[in-house]
Amino acid sequence: MRVGDLVRDVGGERVGIVERIDLDWYGASQAFKVINPERGKAIRSYGVDPVPRPTEKKIRDRVLVCWPDGPPEYRESIELEVLS
Repeated sequence: MRVGDLVRDVGGERVGIVERIDLDWYGASQAFKVINPERGKAIRSYGVDPVPRPTEKKIRDRVLVCWPDGPPEYRESIELEVLS
């Protein structure tokens, strides 16, 4: 996906043009699980499982899309399909 591409909203029938792309805006590539958390206590480094687990959606881009029937809005890159 590049600036100027024609995109379509995956959930609907709206078609728009990409105006701007902010790379790596949402998400994370890995997460750590807390072992035996106690209510009211601070999370310390020794209480975290050392094996990172991959996240479900990974890192995503934020895309500014100019819609013909409304104002421009930011969408996640996984919510758009490139037509051009």
